[in-house]
Order: sequence, then C-alpha cells, then structure tokens
Amino acid sequence: MKVVDLRNIFEQELQSLYEIDEIRQHFAALCELYFGYTSAEVVLHLQEAVSATISTKLKDNLFQLKKHIPIQYIIGKVDFAGVRLTVNTSVLIPRPETEELVHWILTSFPKDEPLQVLDIGTGSGCIALALKKARPNWHISAWDIDVNALQVAQQNAKDNDLHIDFHQVDSLSKNLPLKKWDIIVSNPPYVPEALKKTTQPHVLEQEPVHAIFVPDNNSLCFYERICDYAVQQLNPSGKLFFEGHTPLMNSVKTLLQQAGFSDIVLRNDFRSNPRFIQAIKQ
Repeated sequence: MKVVDLRNIFEQELQSLYEIDEIRQHFAALCELYFGYTSAEVVLHLQEAVSATISTKLKDNLFQLKKHIPIQYIIGKVDFAGVRLTVNTSVLIPRPETEELVHWILTSFPKDEPLQVLDIGTGSGCIALALKKARPNWHISAWDIDVNALQVAQQNAKDNDLHIDFHQVDSLSKNLPLKKWDIIVSNPPYVPEALKKTTQPHVLEQEPVHAIFVPDNNSLCFYERICDYAVQQLNPSGKLFFEGHTPLMNSVKTLLQQAGFSDIVLRNDFRSNPRFIQAIKQ
C-alpha cells in the first residue's frame, strides 16, 4: 500500500466528520510522526510504499479519529509558542488563540525586567512554560486544582528544561496564598454548561470538562475570584490578563472596572472575536 492509498482511505472514512483540509492536516501530522515528513513533503512521497506495520498503525489512528479522539491526543504532543508539550486527556489541548495571549504578555514588559508571574489554572503548563522559555529571568508559579494536570505540566517542564513552581491550589478558595505578583494570567473555565449540547463531540467526550464548563447561573465565578485576589496581591502597576468566552468579555470588563482596575484593554483574537483582556492594578 502507498501513502496516497492510505490518504484516500482517511478521506473516504472521515468525510462525514471533518472537512477535507482538516483530514489532510491530520494525515500529514501522522506522516510527520511515522515518517518525519513535513506537511509539504507528504505530497512528494505519495507514491512511496508503506510497510505493513506502519499501515496498521495508521489504520488504528483512523479508528481513533472516527471515535472523536483528537489528533493531539493520538500523537500525544503539541507545539505551542516555542515549547513542545505532552498532552493527554488530563489536560485541555492548548489552542492557537492562547498563543496570542502569551505574545501579548511578552510584548507588554521589558525583556530584562525580572518579574513575579502567576498562571492560574495552568493545565498542561502551556502559558507558564511559554513565558518561561521566552523570559528565563521571570519567576513563574502555576496553580491547578487537578493533580493529574499538574503531573502533565511538571513533566512538560522537565522535558523542556524549564523551572516553574507548580502548586495544587483551588483558585475558588477563600484562602489563597498571600504573595505579591507583577503579572497574574488565567485562562479559566468559562463556557456555560448550557452550551454542552452544542459542543463538538471530540471536546465533550475527550477533554476534561471541569476545565471547560461553569454553572449557567455563575459563569463569571473564576473571573470574580481571581479579580478579588488580584486586587489584593498584584503589586502597584501590576497587570492582570484573562482569556475568555466571547459573549462574557464585556461582563469581565465591567467586573474589572468595578474592582478599580485601570487601562482596561479588550482585544480580539485572530478570528476577530473579543477573547483577551488586560487590566492594570492602580
């Protein structure tokens, strides 16, 4: 069997689940895993014969995709803002939009300024590790309530030879660690539970739902608690950064205004959806 034959099988069997471009992206990612080809190189090797062993592995991966298992979990790795991360069902798959948040933070401070940084709800550690990779002189701590997620994040730190202070912390607790910070960043759970019925199956069935959804009647719960904490623990002129659910971002902005933050900026992602917000502690 040739590469092109396997790609045709993927396209035929996945056409009811994915767009053709996405199927080819998934197939190319698997070709990179097994053959070391880049996406551009796949088309140059379409007539190449594939061993029975690799053919079996690719067909197993096809079966996983048909079961709505995300390609990132199948491969087990994701590239994110300069770091390669291990991902599994204990953590959310880092999204490209979050890379924009990392870039915004990095461009908001001088490179040589040592800062105390806190990432709340770190998951895979993607934000904390990307910031540490770009700014080795920043002292970065990262919290998550989920011990399994923290294990993934700690392994990612080890694999990338980066030091992060990880702690198991419930960010909704009334008794959070009393430490001063220059930056607090969070991409917390924010999707109202009512939206579960319209959530894609590969998200709902595979990713940790406790890291995605919040009660319909308290959708700002994480923002409110983190905002209260930031009022107390951010240094003067310190900055708070949030990623969030587009329909909620104006409410988050109002929350920050009422808490006394200044220079509040709401920013769109690359899809032109308002997704990020920055505020400065007065």
